[in-house]
Amino acid sequence: MSAEPDSPQPDSSPPEPIERRERYELRHVRPDPLDLPRVAPEIEPIGGRIRVEIEDFEVEEVPLYAPCGEGPHVYVKVRKRNRTTLQIREFLAKRLGVHTEEIGFAGFKDKRAVTTQTFSIHGVTEPDLDRIESRDWIEVLAVSRHKNKLRTGHLKGNRFRIRVRGAREGSADDAKRIVERIRERGLPNHYHGQRFGRNLLGARIGSALLHRDVDAVVSLLLGTAAGLREEFRERFEAGKIAEALAALPPGRAAEAGLLYSLKRYPGNHRAAVRRIPRQLRRMYFSAYQAWLFNWALRERAEWGGECYTLYEGDLAQKRDSGGLFVVEDVEAENERARNREIVPTGPMFGRKMRFPQGRPGAMEWAILHAEGLRPQSFLSHVKGLRLDGTRRQACIWLDELVCEEEAPGVLRFEFLLPSGSYATTLLEQVMGPGQVDALVDSSLIGDEDADSEDGEETEDPTEPTPGSRRRPASGPPRGRRR
Repeated sequence: MSAEPDSPQPDSSPPEPIERRERYELRHVRPDPLDLPRVAPEIEPIGGRIRVEIEDFEVEEVPLYAPCGEGPHVYVKVRKRNRTTLQIREFLAKRLGVHTEEIGFAGFKDKRAVTTQTFSIHGVTEPDLDRIESRDWIEVLAVSRHKNKLRTGHLKGNRFRIRVRGAREGSADDAKRIVERIRERGLPNHYHGQRFGRNLLGARIGSALLHRDVDAVVSLLLGTAAGLREEFRERFEAGKIAEALAALPPGRAAEAGLLYSLKRYPGNHRAAVRRIPRQLRRMYFSAYQAWLFNWALRERAEWGGECYTLYEGDLAQKRDSGGLFVVEDVEAENERARNREIVPTGPMFGRKMRFPQGRPGAMEWAILHAEGLRPQSFLSHVKGLRLDGTRRQACIWLDELVCEEEAPGVLRFEFLLPSGSYATTLLEQVMGPGQVDALVDSSLIGDEDADSEDGEETEDPTEPTPGSRRRPASGPPRGRRR
C-alpha cells in the first residue's frame, strides 16, 4: 500500500475517556449502510413509484431567516421545473451579466421536480431582474434584499409534497398506519442511498482517502468498480493513458485529474491522487462519514429502544437551541425526549467531534477502532479542507406528516423535514427497503438527485459534475502553480 505524499502528523489525539474502558462488542462489522431497520416492520410496504411525472415531486425551501429588505445582495425566490440548481445559477449569471461566484444559495434542489428556492445575487439592481423572463421551467416569485450572501446551511428545512403512483392495491390504510407510527415514534435520521454513490463507491473512496491508501483510490476511480465503459478500462489497463483520456465520458473531473497526472508521472499514484479536486474530496469524505453514522444508528437499534430513546452517557441535543449535553438522569431525560424537547445524537466523526460517555461512547469508539482510525486520522493534508466532525440528530420528529389517497394506487405525502434530513428515508419506510433507490432515474443522479446534508438534493459523489465538460486532451486541468 502506498502512502499519501504528506506524512501524517504525529498523533496528538485526546486520550480516550475512561468510559472507553467499558468493553463494547460491535453487533455489526462494516454493515451495509442501506440495510436499515423499518419503523413498522410488521406492516407490509406499499411499493409504488415516485417521480412518474415531474409535478409528483415538489420541494419548497423553508428559509433560516427572512431578508431584511436592504443590503448589497438581491434575494430572488424562484420556482424551477426540471432544472438543477447549478443550471439555474448559470442561467441567472448569464442573464444578469455576473459571475456565478456572485450568486449564492442555501442548498441544492432536485432536478426532476418542481422546486422553490431563493438565490442571492450581488452586483445587480431590481430593474436588472426584468431580463429574467418567465419560462415553463423558471418563474420569479419574489424579490427582496439582504446584507449577506446566501450560503449552504442557511436553511431551516424543506417542505415536501410527493405523490406515489402504482402503490399496492388496497395499501392506503397500511400507508396511513406506517405514517402514524412515524408520527408517534419518530424517524431514524439515516443517510440514504445516493449519499454514498453507486455501489457505495463514494464512501469507499472516502475511506481509502482517509486511510491514505492511494492505490485503492486509483483502483476505485479508474477500475471496474467505477462503472466506466469497457473501452476506457481496456485502454487504461494497457497503459495507454492518452487513449484512455479520449475515451473518458464527459464530466469526470476526478478521473481526468488522475489520468493527466499518470500521463505525466506514470505509476505515481501519490501524485495522481493529489489532483482530485478539493470539492470532490469533501464529498467522498462526507460519504464515508455518513456510512459510519448509519453504522452507529444500526448499533443503537439493537439496544431495544425507540430511535428517540436516550441512554446514560448519551450526548443529547435540545431541539430549540441545538445545545448539547451529557445524559445523566436517564429517566428524567427520556421524559423530555418523549415530549420532543431533546433528541439523541450520533457521530459525524472528525478530529474535533465530541464523544458521548458510557455505552454510547464505547460503541462509537469501537466503530472508530474497527476502522483503524482515531480522531487525529481526520487531520486533512488538503489546504482548506476541514474534517472537524460534528454531532447529528439520531431521530427526527415529523409533526406535519400527512398521507392522503388521491385515487386507487395513488397516495400523496406532505411533510416538513429539518435541514439535514432525507425525504427518501421517509419514503423507504413506507414504500419498502430498496424501493426508492431502484426507481431513481440513473441519468439524473449526476445532476442533483441525491439528498444532501442540507436536506435537499446534491450530486452523487461518483457521478459527473453537473454542467461540467471534459477538457481537451491537449493539457491537464488548470491548477495552482507549485
